[in-house]
Amino acid sequence: MPSPKSDADASAASRWARFDPRSPAAFFRRLNTRLVFALVIVAVVSLIVSGIAISQILPGYFAEQTEQRVTTSVASVGIDLRQEVARIGASPTGANLAEVTEMSDNRIVPGVAEDAARIFNATFTIVNEATGQTVAVEAPKDVAKLESEGLRRDSAVGPIVARVDVQLPSGSIVRYRIIASDPFSTRAQTIQQIQGALIGAGVLALGVALVIGIIAARTVTQPIGRLRRVAGSVAQGRLDERAVPSGILEIDELGQQFNVMADRLSGTLRMLEADRDRLREFVADVSHELRTPIAALRLYTELLSSGEVDEATRLEFLDRSTEQIGRLEWLSTNLLDLSRIDAGIFPLDIHDGDLRDPIQAVVQALSEEAVERGVALDSAVPAQPVEMRFDRERIVQLMTNLIGNALKFTPRGGAVSVRLEEGTDEVTIVVRDTGYGIPADELPRIFDRFYRGTNTGEARASGSGLGLAIVRSIVEMHGGRIDLTSEVGRGTEFRITLSQQGVGEAAEADAKVNETSRAHRPARNPGTLA
Repeated sequence: MPSPKSDADASAASRWARFDPRSPAAFFRRLNTRLVFALVIVAVVSLIVSGIAISQILPGYFAEQTEQRVTTSVASVGIDLRQEVARIGASPTGANLAEVTEMSDNRIVPGVAEDAARIFNATFTIVNEATGQTVAVEAPKDVAKLESEGLRRDSAVGPIVARVDVQLPSGSIVRYRIIASDPFSTRAQTIQQIQGALIGAGVLALGVALVIGIIAARTVTQPIGRLRRVAGSVAQGRLDERAVPSGILEIDELGQQFNVMADRLSGTLRMLEADRDRLREFVADVSHELRTPIAALRLYTELLSSGEVDEATRLEFLDRSTEQIGRLEWLSTNLLDLSRIDAGIFPLDIHDGDLRDPIQAVVQALSEEAVERGVALDSAVPAQPVEMRFDRERIVQLMTNLIGNALKFTPRGGAVSVRLEEGTDEVTIVVRDTGYGIPADELPRIFDRFYRGTNTGEARASGSGLGLAIVRSIVEMHGGRIDLTSEVGRGTEFRITLSQQGVGEAAEADAKVNETSRAHRPARNPGTLA
């Protein structure tokens, strides 16, 4: 049953496969389109909010202003009326209340009302509350002239009423009621002008939003487009392409991370290509090395199968076959060690110990071979223990390879010496022989796999060319370094330097990694070969 994750990945891949960047739907999914739309929507919303505010707030505000103006004009008319009536009452002809009232109703009130209607552009009605006589004077009849001046009849302002009491010298009081209605004002024109200005500003804002939106969108999307093109180039195999700074912090951070990813990808691919090339060379070298013993074994087997060899020749063929099988076994063991080193699972068993012990053990184990070859083998180690942390078995393997090579390439009558020197923070192992030596042009390749130099003879033919490669790997895994000096005809010296502080740290880290990898490695079937 497919997992939910695989179904989701398949669904996402299907959606990407159906995606067409030139379709109308893709146009609305573009970032620059969305940015422009966002700014346009902001401008339209601002325009709508401003229109609502004007339609709801400004009419009431201007109506209130008109009402205050009319109220002020009514109060002014009241003052004027009071002064005129009081002046008549104080004159000799106006001593009688009836006479004052008659003169006021017939002469003063109409004149005041007419002046007020003309000055304040409204309909004024003055009522004598004692007699009930009413005088009403409408606003000037030339409405066209008022409209040309921007005035409109404002029906939203209701009648404004005020009462005026006039006290005559005789002590009598004349009471009038003043009413102002249907005033002309500029409220409607002002609102229209504001609305027109708002519409104009909204259109201008909309245009500015479009321009700014396009500029802002291009400012943001152009760097993204460049980054997309760089990513496409990297996806097509042009791994040297890199994102350049755009001036936008977030995009530059994204570009920087992309460059880091591209660098790592490029490094990984180069490493894979190098591993591929190395693997091809490795397979070719292994094939070449295996061809010789396999061909020899086939030849010996065919000759033995023919039955045409005597007993002495048969025994010689069997001995040589045994020798070739041993060579194959040695070659496979070295290849297995190198494959573990390359895979990072080369086992290390780090413990505190005396470094003299593995060196002396190898010298003692190879002393018999040295006697058979006629080569003097001696060792010199400090009298006191050389305590440090190391993998004893790997040090034994390292010394076996070095001393074994020295014995093979040293002619009879020569000498091989092994020294262990202890410094303040380092120890040095020196293996020196008086053999054939190595030409200077071969020294850089001496640690390469399957490289055996140009020395002729049985020593070169019997080797696998892997021993020194393993030696260098073991030294590096212990955090040390190996140096080589050689002179043709005088011998070769290998100098291994190990840090008494760094060896334990580097080796312990490798040991932990190896233990973890072995712990997570699946168990082998007892019925399979190791």
